[in-house]
Amino acid sequence: MGLVFSLLGPLRARQDGRELDLGRPQQRAVLAALLIPPGQLVPTDRLVEDLWGADDARWPKDPVGQIGTHVHRLRRALGEPGVLVGAAGGYRLEAPRTAVDLFRYEAEVAEAVALRHQDPLRARESLARALGSWEGPRALDGVPGAFADRVRERLDAGRFAAVKTLLGLDLALGRHAEALEPLAGLAAEHPQDEELHRLHLLALHRCGRTAEALAGYEALRERLDGELGLEPAPALVELAEQIRRGEAPVLLRRLPRPSQLPPDIPDLVGRAGQVREAERVLRSPGSPVLGLSGPAGCGASALAVHVAHAVQDTYPDGRLYAGGGGTKAVLAGFLRALGDRPAADAGIDELGARYRGLLAGRRVLVLLDGVAEPAVLLPAVAGCGAVVAGAEPGALPDGAVRLAVGPLEPHDAYELLARIAGADRVRREPEAVAEVAALCGHLPVLLRTAAERLAARPQWSVADLVRWLALRGDGPGRPSR
Repeated sequence: MGLVFSLLGPLRARQDGRELDLGRPQQRAVLAALLIPPGQLVPTDRLVEDLWGADDARWPKDPVGQIGTHVHRLRRALGEPGVLVGAAGGYRLEAPRTAVDLFRYEAEVAEAVALRHQDPLRARESLARALGSWEGPRALDGVPGAFADRVRERLDAGRFAAVKTLLGLDLALGRHAEALEPLAGLAAEHPQDEELHRLHLLALHRCGRTAEALAGYEALRERLDGELGLEPAPALVELAEQIRRGEAPVLLRRLPRPSQLPPDIPDLVGRAGQVREAERVLRSPGSPVLGLSGPAGCGASALAVHVAHAVQDTYPDGRLYAGGGGTKAVLAGFLRALGDRPAADAGIDELGARYRGLLAGRRVLVLLDGVAEPAVLLPAVAGCGAVVAGAEPGALPDGAVRLAVGPLEPHDAYELLARIAGADRVRREPEAVAEVAALCGHLPVLLRTAAERLAARPQWSVADLVRWLALRGDGPGRPSR
């Protein structure tokens, strides 16, 4: 069995079935931060913030020293040499993902959600097995610190989504009597969750309590109108109409699969190596995050869009896109695209929790371009991935892979100009072409603008374009992307 870790409840470590003493709560908090995900280097300053928050006024006198003490004691508690190592200003826990119950749980939930339409029985068994792996009401129970709080919030939302999926599968399999009581309890706890109420009304109807189901629908409609100024979602309205007509309602509702990516650029050149690396990252397991950055005009946005299109098959449940905008507005838009209807006055914490809950068990890619604060918008859910263009390095999580996007090589700049302006025109004036590339700093966005200007003026030579650019003195215009 070896060394295994449990996070779905109290934080525990077991060696060949024997539970280890992990010591004080803050010591456990350090271990938790190293376990999500294991094998990645966590800088010491990040561990300090994970325990005591970003406000250094709340830190102890020697936070780095205290982290070192906790790590030393954890090494002794874990017993195995080489499991917890220090390197490059941080620490890394050398353990496979299969040794952590959280990642086994998330993989099983993802499999169940993927199977729910094709094989509801097998999906239900897998989901019940996954939910049965929880050892307590909350993940990391009793573990202090800002990091543990964030993990608990994310996992609470994901667990709630998994429970709803399980109850939906129960209805699909004819187990409406068994599902009715837990659905009634959850509906009372979440009076504005329309999907949960849809399942509850369906269970009531299938248990022969049709009048009660319709009364419940009317009460929900009045509550939504009074508290939020909203009409019920179309799925709820449709269910109520089907019940009134005595029709057999659809049991499993297919979730929306948004496809928001901007069009791909067909003539992307000079980025083959970066495209291959980006695809490798985004097709890797877990919740990969890829950051692309470089000087204005480098084409990071175009590269991000191209890569997102290239890996669509890895993310069959949808692709979300935001090009700037405030975090709260983007979150609300993402929720609507995923089939939710957030209240207008919902706070960013509530929106984030609902977002992660909707993504749980799904494979969705998120593309963020020029978003100032991308952290809340990153999926952070197993099976989902993100591409972030133009973000500051510090705005990305530690596990993100960052690729620098720079100017094109001279031969690639030549190829881009030839594709847009015409190969014959470019071939006739190689020296002028080199001057255009230099005036544009070999930056693809500026090169594209210059080439499009040339293509629109068949009477111009490339030398005419050089003179026009030289007269402007600042290239063909400042790029917005």
